[in-house]
Amino acid sequence: MNTPTAPALPVDLEQLLRRMRLPYLRKAAPDVLATARAQRWDPAEVLRVLITEEVTGRDSATRRMRRRTANFPNR
Repeated sequence: MNTPTAPALPVDLEQLLRRMRLPYLRKAAPDVLATARAQRWDPAEVLRVLITEEVTGRDSATRRMRRRTANFPNR
């Protein structure tokens, strides 16, 4: 079964998100924006979801880096 893919971000938005170093938000944005458009989300909800994605991604990356630095066993 083919699942439809969300449209890519506009080039200027992609460049801004790269410049601001928001990789997790950038990755989630196409799907979140497609869902928001289809379900007519409030703009504040779109921002909340995208910023939550960035914070969650950064927290996860920080834990992985600290675990590697501390030489803890991988889980």
